[in-house]
Amino acid sequence: MGCGEFLVKYILFFTNLFFALAGLALLGLGVAVQLQGTAVINIADTSYQVAPIASMVVGGVVFLIAFFGCCGAIRESNCMLITYSLFMIILMILKIALASLIFVNLDSLVQGVPNVLNDAFNKDRVAFQEIERAFTCCGPTGPLSYMNIALPETCCASQPCTPLNAYSGCDKQVQSLLETFGLAIGVVCIVVVAIELVAVVFGLCLANHARNKNRRSHY
Repeated sequence: MGCGEFLVKYILFFTNLFFALAGLALLGLGVAVQLQGTAVINIADTSYQVAPIASMVVGGVVFLIAFFGCCGAIRESNCMLITYSLFMIILMILKIALASLIFVNLDSLVQGVPNVLNDAFNKDRVAFQEIERAFTCCGPTGPLSYMNIALPETCCASQPCTPLNAYSGCDKQVQSLLETFGLAIGVVCIVVVAIELVAVVFGLCLANHARNKNRRSHY
């Protein structure tokens, strides 16, 4: 193996190691959003569920294919490398779609949070306390959301619970969660796609080298 093939082989290996870690990051971000925002997702429409679920699915698939790519690079298997490159191209398209979906819809989702929480609060204030517990907040906009009604225990860190020691509103807390994790997932997708493009080129080059090597071995 020449110096060039050696470099391509191990660059591809360590690049896929990065992909595996990035896949785990996407998976972890999706799980974190799903767990942290469970109370909101339970009362929200399906548009709030798409990003974390898609992130978990894409992250898990990226991890598996990156592991496949590492094996193909080390073994210099033409079949594995070609298959890996094809799957990577498909994943690039999926991640571009995911990032586009997030960036295009993030603002509208964030701006729609107050309406969703206000509707949930007016519909069932007892169920709304799940959100208050999850985000350590009080009402959609703060303790004044309850007007003259006594504040629930979930609105305060200590008892008795009064407007003076109550948490701030849930609107800002939930919006902050969506903005932070939405941008994080989108940025990770874009960075991974950029590096995947290089990995696909390297994978095809190494596959071509492996094919030529196999042909020469038959002569």
